[in-house]
Amino acid sequence: MTNRFSRLGLVATVAIWVASSPPAAAQDVAYTVAMPHLTGGLLHVTMEIDDAPGDTIDVAMPAWSPGGYGLHWASKNVQELRAEDGDGQPLDAVQVDTSRWRIRPAAPTVRVHYKVYVGPRSMDDSFVRISGTRSLMYVVGDPPYPATGPVTIAVDAPAEWTFATGLTATGPGVFTAPDYDTLIDSPIDVAEQLDLLTFDDHGARYEVAIRNPHGYDPEHFIGEIKAIVAEQAEMMGGVPFDRYVFLLTGQNRRGGGLEHLNSTTISFKRYDDLDSADYHRLQFLFAHEFFHLWNVKRIRPEILGPFDYSGAQHTRNLYVSEGMSDYYGYLSVTRAGLWTRPEFYAELAKVIDTLQSAPGRLVTSVESASWNAWTRSDNSAHTGISYYIKGSLVGLLIDLEMRERTDGRASLDDVFRYLMAEHGLPKPGFAEDGGFQAAVELITAEAGGDRDFSELFERYVSGIEELDYNAALQHVGLRLETDRGQPRRSLGVSMAVDADRLVVSAIPPTGAGYNAGLMAGDVILMLDGDRAVPSTFEARLQAKAAGDPIELLVARGDRVVTVPVRLQNDRATTYRIVEMPNATDRAVSLREAWLTPYMTP
Repeated sequence: MTNRFSRLGLVATVAIWVASSPPAAAQDVAYTVAMPHLTGGLLHVTMEIDDAPGDTIDVAMPAWSPGGYGLHWASKNVQELRAEDGDGQPLDAVQVDTSRWRIRPAAPTVRVHYKVYVGPRSMDDSFVRISGTRSLMYVVGDPPYPATGPVTIAVDAPAEWTFATGLTATGPGVFTAPDYDTLIDSPIDVAEQLDLLTFDDHGARYEVAIRNPHGYDPEHFIGEIKAIVAEQAEMMGGVPFDRYVFLLTGQNRRGGGLEHLNSTTISFKRYDDLDSADYHRLQFLFAHEFFHLWNVKRIRPEILGPFDYSGAQHTRNLYVSEGMSDYYGYLSVTRAGLWTRPEFYAELAKVIDTLQSAPGRLVTSVESASWNAWTRSDNSAHTGISYYIKGSLVGLLIDLEMRERTDGRASLDDVFRYLMAEHGLPKPGFAEDGGFQAAVELITAEAGGDRDFSELFERYVSGIEELDYNAALQHVGLRLETDRGQPRRSLGVSMAVDADRLVVSAIPPTGAGYNAGLMAGDVILMLDGDRAVPSTFEARLQAKAAGDPIELLVARGDRVVTVPVRLQNDRATTYRIVEMPNATDRAVSLREAWLTPYMTP
């Protein structure tokens, strides 16, 4: 297609081929994907397996996606699976567990045909995203791992549609990968319309494919992405590839992202106000996802690669993998010059507020939250915490403590460079138990600092003690300040409005409502004999004093019960991080080293 941004010098050279109907190249495993009815949500997939081993062969669909720590069981969306040999003769294909099918007898060439439902978010009349973990089966090799060997995929898409992917193109609509892991970690976007931009940095080509951009400034947009890329690449000593692809989708709501080996998928709200909180979120999202190319995709706990796609893969280290990618998201956007220091401090204060507002921080450690990412407690409103949120703050505390102990000679930056050198793919990941702490201690000791971080990890990682923010922030001449708002009368519960009804949604195990015997799910019908109306309920509470008795009539299942409550006072706490006017020269020097960019203008 014509590049309407060529005037900017942003030449669109994404590895793109006009779609046609090519045959699959002969490889160990070759996939063909067709989409004959775009609005039906079904991909038609054929996988051809050459030199099938043994008397039987098993094929399986991934139960989860690397980077998304939850079971999606894509096999539930498979239909009409059948198998045949190279001559087209039918072979028996029987499902033997949730995600796996067994084909017998195995022939020298086996073809497996199936349809898989991917739904309207991945497929419509103008766009298709092929996410391998949700659509491409694998040959089971040494159970439970996929068989090794090169693969190809040929995509039959509407003529004149455009492709964008991190895979290597070998022909129109045909792509190759060295193995199954790489294939499914490389989503393929194919669309009627994509804006295509490129830039070069640190010896690599970066390709940006944007669907539904809606009124953005491409030069400004690319400039910000490049600033983040350059800052992180300089910090990490270069990038481990020669090509990387951003697959972007604009939409009318907030989005998210998912990291991949040589690409990332990011959906974002369409923006006009570059100073908006939503735009800050987009800048952070780019930085978080790009940092994953090191942290997670190459630096990872030992269990996260090679991948077992058959079920949950538990690790206590997601606070490192995700939480510290959050930390470097905030930090690198600031170092890249996209946020001012006050904006950076404000974003950190928001993260602190989020953690301090979660009652689960006093119940669940960040290691436990990491381990149990695959499941969600029915009581998570009271016991859950985000390993993203707490992990980012643990990263902050470790970073500042390392700088303090070593007089600025070592930092968390050095830890990630070390982990990349010693444990980066294809080397084995760091040890599940104590591996990350050992790296922190080694780097600190080599820089002449006290290496013992056991107390910090015991208190804040495996333990549930409150984080001592000011003890860390003072190292760089900062202080966390709190402001208690005006007291407001409260039941001490969370409520939601459902069909004009007031419903108790969560009850922390302290406070007036819990002590009075309110329950989650109670529907508040009356307050002191008058109907409880959502629009006036709060004002009626504020007209009373703390300690005043009130009487609630609530519907609880099939019963109506009366609950007397004595109101409590709640004060909303706000947080802000400020620079200390009396900070020592040493603290200011450490702060400058912390926030100064690696890339110089």
